[in-house]
Amino acid sequence: MASTCKTQLMNGVEADNLSQRCDITKPDYKCVMHIFGNHYLDPGTISLYVSSFSAVISFVISLSVAAIADHGAYRKRLLAAFAIMGCMTSISFFMIQAPSLFWMALILSPLGWACYNASSVFTNAFLPIYVRVHPKVLEAQDRVDAHLTLQEMDEKNRDLFRSNHRMGSHFYSYGSSLINPAETSYSALVTEQRKVEEQVSNDLSAWCAGAGIVGTVIVQGFCIGISVGMNESLLSLQIAIAFTGVWWLAWTMAVLPWLNARPGPPLPEGQNWITYSWRKNFNTIKAMRQLSQITKFILAWFLLSDGINTVTALLYVITYQELKFTHTESLMMTIALSSVSFVGTYLFLMIRRFWKLSTKFMVMLTLGLYTTLTAYFVITPYFSSVYGLRQEWEAWVSVVFLGLIISTFFGVARVMMAELCPEGEENEWFSLFQLADKGSSWIGPFATGAIQALTGEFRTGFWFPLSLFIVGGALLFTVDMNKGRDEAARYRVDQEAKRRLLASIPPITITHAGESPFLARSILLDL
Repeated sequence: MASTCKTQLMNGVEADNLSQRCDITKPDYKCVMHIFGNHYLDPGTISLYVSSFSAVISFVISLSVAAIADHGAYRKRLLAAFAIMGCMTSISFFMIQAPSLFWMALILSPLGWACYNASSVFTNAFLPIYVRVHPKVLEAQDRVDAHLTLQEMDEKNRDLFRSNHRMGSHFYSYGSSLINPAETSYSALVTEQRKVEEQVSNDLSAWCAGAGIVGTVIVQGFCIGISVGMNESLLSLQIAIAFTGVWWLAWTMAVLPWLNARPGPPLPEGQNWITYSWRKNFNTIKAMRQLSQITKFILAWFLLSDGINTVTALLYVITYQELKFTHTESLMMTIALSSVSFVGTYLFLMIRRFWKLSTKFMVMLTLGLYTTLTAYFVITPYFSSVYGLRQEWEAWVSVVFLGLIISTFFGVARVMMAELCPEGEENEWFSLFQLADKGSSWIGPFATGAIQALTGEFRTGFWFPLSLFIVGGALLFTVDMNKGRDEAARYRVDQEAKRRLLASIPPITITHAGESPFLARSILLDL
């Protein structure tokens, strides 16, 4: 965000003298960019619009390729492919060698974000898969399976001994002793298994988030060194952006050999990647009728993710445009955010373990903290002209506050999604999860950019994410996790039965023009 503003200012003009090139060395400078005709916009507003456009591009790309990752080893291959394209996009910023080529940044930025977001879809989809094969989860599943086996043996014993009236009493007591309902029950074992899965999911998510934060701090530290050493020149920005792309690709390729592909069923023959993915996502949306709880969660996420992305975007724009943070200070903000996120991740992990808090409670807790900070930004300016994100120290306190909760919020939200999605269709549902994020994340920056263009004030835009937090939080509160897990299990059984029925259909001979051998199969798939 800050780098985009910096690039725009290099080709901007003074707001009060449109014939004068922008001079960012002047105190309290105010610059605008020429758009078309007699229309000029603040660089911060343009950055918000670019963020909106990036979200739209990410939405289309994710919708077009994500569903096929549930087939074969595409999940792992596409993870590598988008890392390569993201790296190439980052390096392409070196082509911007003059202000007249500024328009290239408006194309490369959305493409880079789209590649990163597509990679996130495939990365997140590995979480529920590795949770299910974790030793602790497998051990809990074995206990459930053993209970079911003993239960079946009991039922067989009862049927056998009921047929023998003379020995029925003696052997019936033996058969019943295989399972003592007073000591254990199927529902209790299933509940325990779900708690183990939730614990493992949160632990894996926290460790992954922690590793990502360490990498972010290293990358941003290098970028600050380049920026300071080269006096925040355009070339320093280009080197920093290129380095992030190379880092992304290098670590992706380093991890891939150790990443078990765990391939799914092969892609149906004769299917086009894009049309197949669109159709699969459409079928996933139709399946939401059978999965009421995950539907409510995704709708809530549609609102909440937009609000959270908008708060962060506005914070960076205000600090850069109105508090006059330098590019180096903006990078330092990112490092501070990442460093505190590392602490916050493990702080909330210990809090959750100590009080044995549920995933849903952790999501609501961190959302409440987000809402409190946003309410401060909204309400304070009505009572004070000095405070309300008007002081540098407020910006740094806000960064620390956000850092404590941002990683935990996104981590527990992923875990909540993993707990609710049907087994075997992780990519489809995490694709929809990501689509809900990117499908809405263009709205907040666009709306707040329009508010700034109309009012001339960025802080007024915080009303928009605040309203999203209130509505989305109310919807999230109604999600029943146990009911959602039961719905996912029933849905998986129904889908398996449908696939077996589909496989049993014999080949159909075409007897009339216009008849399709796939008609019956299509009808079944739409059930």
